[in-house]
Amino acid sequence: MPEEVVLRCRGVVRGCAEGEALVAPGTLSFWGEVDPLTGRVIAADHPLAGRTLGGKVLIIQSTKGSSATPLVMGLAHDAGQAPVALVNTQVDALAALACVVNRIPLVTDVEGDPFQLIRTGDRVVVDADEGQLVVTRQPQTR
Repeated sequence: MPEEVVLRCRGVVRGCAEGEALVAPGTLSFWGEVDPLTGRVIAADHPLAGRTLGGKVLIIQSTKGSSATPLVMGLAHDAGQAPVALVNTQVDALAALACVVNRIPLVTDVEGDPFQLIRTGDRVVVDADEGQLVVTRQPQTR
């Protein structure tokens, strides 16, 4: 039976969303590292290389870089390939803007280390309005 864990956090951009976790303890640039039409991480040296962001709860340290972040995330959103929510340990203002414009919940300040508590493939409900994550741990496959 899957284990459920509730974690407090701070909502940055309001909203609620649910999806499969995609976890990498680093940064991700939407400009040059994500294909906006497919949502695929195209940076060959990134831990999420080849993975698609569409419908996922993206759990990363932060986005990085470009002022094109809102544009690229918007294109991905229009194509149905954007993350449904972001969980960041550091908030980048451009990612927050992209989330506001595209109505994508964004949270930070998770109690505990999200990179230790959440694994890729876990089911995550992000409630930025209430400031909580509900994580349903999935059994690990070998």
